Amino acid sequence: MKRSPKSRFITSIPAIIARAIAVVALLALCGTTPAASDNAKLAPANAHRRSIAPWPWRQAGFDAAHTAYNRFEQILSRSNVGLLTQAWASPVGVGALYASPIVAAGRVYIGSGDGRMYAFDAATGATLWIGDQQPLFFVDSAAVGEGLVFASAVYQPLVAYNAETGSIVWTSSLSSVRASPTLAHGVLYVASSDGTLNALDAATGVSIWSTSRQAGVFDQAPMVDGGRVFQMRTDHTLTAYDAKDGTELWRKPAFSIGTIAASHGTLFYSEYPNVVALDEATGAQLWAAPVLMAATAGSPAVANGLVFVTQAKLWALDAATGAVVWTAPATSTWGPVVANGVVYASSLNGEWDAFDERNGSLLWSVTVGSGCGGACAQTVPVVANGVLYLAGFDQYLRAFAISR
Repeated sequence: MKRSPKSRFITSIPAIIARAIAVVALLALCGTTPAASDNAKLAPANAHRRSIAPWPWRQAGFDAAHTAYNRFEQILSRSNVGLLTQAWASPVGVGALYASPIVAAGRVYIGSGDGRMYAFDAATGATLWIGDQQPLFFVDSAAVGEGLVFASAVYQPLVAYNAETGSIVWTSSLSSVRASPTLAHGVLYVASSDGTLNALDAATGVSIWSTSRQAGVFDQAPMVDGGRVFQMRTDHTLTAYDAKDGTELWRKPAFSIGTIAASHGTLFYSEYPNVVALDEATGAQLWAAPVLMAATAGSPAVANGLVFVTQAKLWALDAATGAVVWTAPATSTWGPVVANGVVYASSLNGEWDAFDERNGSLLWSVTVGSGCGGACAQTVPVVANGVLYLAGFDQYLRAFAISR
């Protein structure tokens, strides 16, 4: 696979304004590891300053339905993703990175192996703030909204940080949280390892409702779509609740290590050996595609009538029937993401790839990190406002963009 050289790029103010106007008009119509001391060289004062459009990657899976599909991306595309080069690389505390980044309002937020939450300037990689030390490290991605960043260290309470300063605004009474929070319409949905599912007011942390099952939740973040909340638990059950009051709507036997996704009234999840589709309203199975060779922690991505899953391969399935549309090599156990016709996926050898959504052809590739024993990919790519963010096993957060 070809590797992309490092480079800086500069965007002029007129170009920024022109691009912003063009995007608004369009919407209206329809790998080396740098030393920590090198960080300043990678992001000097005159480094690129990209227009930060109001289309963030706010939480795990991009949205509350966990589609992993940034439908608002307008800069990176099939035609130019091959030109990506590294814009900056910043160290994130101490230890490997297991949580994927989130992006909002010109900042990138990510929890570290040292038990601290970090905020970086999305354009330069400069560190903006570092949160207070937590008892354990971060594994699950944060969520951002209401001017706050919501996250929990492994098996710790959910904490709300001031997005501007990093100060802790509130700490929930929920203990032993072991999944990413899901934010929808000002409400946080949080699952604890004891099986409790909670709805909290995002601004205050005050409980709205709570429901409990005697079964754990381990990385299986709540999913919200169509006025319902869906929770997978380790007792091999999938339950649907009313998002407003927590009333149980239906329950059925099902199990996925990863989080489920939803699109157009259909739920998608991986349950070895199948990728499964269910009717959102009833839980009735629509189809099962036997494409998996082992259990996978990855979550599906859903975009433009296709479902994408990674394991021994990157699979593209027809969302209506489960039929295989194409496959491509991508040996990650973590899910892919989609933005503007491009599918981004990782491999266990430290390789990150971009594929054509239509046919799986390779458009771009970079390898970062080495000597990680086949465990380089612990996170998923994130794409927002023309920048690809990759959190590496080597504790570096990298940003890739097109040179100007």
